[in-house]
Amino acid sequence: MKNLILKWCGLTPSFIGEVVRITVREELAKKIDQIQDGLMRSINNSYDLDGMDSKLDDMDYLTQDLESRGNRWDDMADKMEDMDIDDLVSDIESRLDLDKVQELDDRLTELLAGYKLDVKLTQENF
Repeated sequence: MKNLILKWCGLTPSFIGEVVRITVREELAKKIDQIQDGLMRSINNSYDLDGMDSKLDDMDYLTQDLESRGNRWDDMADKMEDMDIDDLVSDIESRLDLDKVQELDDRLTELLAGYKLDVKLTQENF
């Protein structure tokens, strides 16, 4: 009689088995999620995963920065190869006022003319 009522309601044994399997899968998935959450909390409490992740991001940034700096040095080396030394020297000379330096040297020479530097070393006993 029980089977007849179940059949009349559309609850065949295969349908009931499928419902049970789905329920078991859902419960199993919940248990797996709980286990994963517990493991992640335990590992995070022991090893500070967020801090390690942040440090890894910092290291990645530093390596990328160093790589880009290396490229800048290569660019500078190329620019140095392309520079003309004579043009560079003339540019520096044009910026320096060598006449003023020579004039200052001459004035100092005139001021010190006639003076003699005399140095005497004496030993002190402590």
